[in-house]
Amino acid sequence: MRVATFNIHHGADARGRLDLTRTAAAIAATGADLVALQEVDVRFGVRSRDQDQASLLGEALGMHVRFGPAIVRGEGGGYGVALLSRAPIGQAVMHVLPGAPGPRPLREPRGVLDARVEVPGAGPVRVLVTHLDHDHRSHRDVQVREILRLVAEDAGPVVLLGDLNADPSAPELGGLRRCGFRDAAIEVARQRRRGTVARAPDGTPPGGAPSRAARVLSLARAVVPHGPVRATWPVRLPVRRLDAIWLRGPVRARELRVVRSTASDHRLIVAHLDLG
Repeated sequence: MRVATFNIHHGADARGRLDLTRTAAAIAATGADLVALQEVDVRFGVRSRDQDQASLLGEALGMHVRFGPAIVRGEGGGYGVALLSRAPIGQAVMHVLPGAPGPRPLREPRGVLDARVEVPGAGPVRVLVTHLDHDHRSHRDVQVREILRLVAEDAGPVVLLGDLNADPSAPELGGLRRCGFRDAAIEVARQRRRGTVARAPDGTPPGGAPSRAARVLSLARAVVPHGPVRATWPVRLPVRRLDAIWLRGPVRARELRVVRSTASDHRLIVAHLDLG
C-alpha cells in the first residue's frame, strides 16, 4: 500500500498562486492509494474561489474522499483536512483537538480525521489525518495526548499522517514513541542499514552496494531534525521536517521519499507500507 501526506496550502503555491489542477497532478504523480491532505478549503471563500477542493480532488483522481473541517463554515463547508482513498472509506469521524489551558489560547481550531479503510488483500487499517497547532508546543502536546487516547485500545494497524508543525524529535511528539508509534522515515533508514529494504532514503537504487559511510549518512539524515533529506518545509530550501508519517501495530514502512512540488509551500511525503 502506498500512502502520501501533503499540506496543499488550499491549492496555492509558495507565492500564493492558486491552481488546484496542479495540486491534483502532484498527487497523481505519487501513485498513492491513500492520501492525507491538510489546509483544504471547502466553500471557504474568495482565496480558493469558493471551491469544494476535497470533492474536486477526489473526482480528478478517481478516489473516494472524506473531509474533516477544523473550521466549519456554512452547510458542509469549512477548512481542515481530507482523506483520499482508492478503496472505499468506512466510518470517518472528525474529532476536535483541544488546546492547552493557560494564557496562550488556540488561535486556530484543530482536529484529527479518524477513518477506517478496508485495504484489498490486507484488511482494515485505521488512518488518522491531522494538522497540529503551529503556535506553541504546549498545544501540540495536548493534541498528541488526545490522539493517543483515541487509539489507545486499537491493536490493529494505525497510520498517522499529517503536518505536525514540529520536527519528529520535538518533546511534544515524544508521547507517540512512548505509545508504540514509529517514525516511518527512521524505520526505513534503519532497515536500509540492515539491508532489508529495496531503496535507501538517500535514493540508493535497488541492487546498489552503498558504502558504510553512505549508510551512516543516510541514517544520520533521517535522525537529525533539520537534515535536508527528510525536511519538508519550506518547499524551495526545506530545513524542517514538519510533515510526517507515523505507524503503530502490524504495519511496516519499506520505502519513503520526500517529493518536491511547485504546487504548495510544503513538500510531500510518499511511503510504501506493508500490512500484517
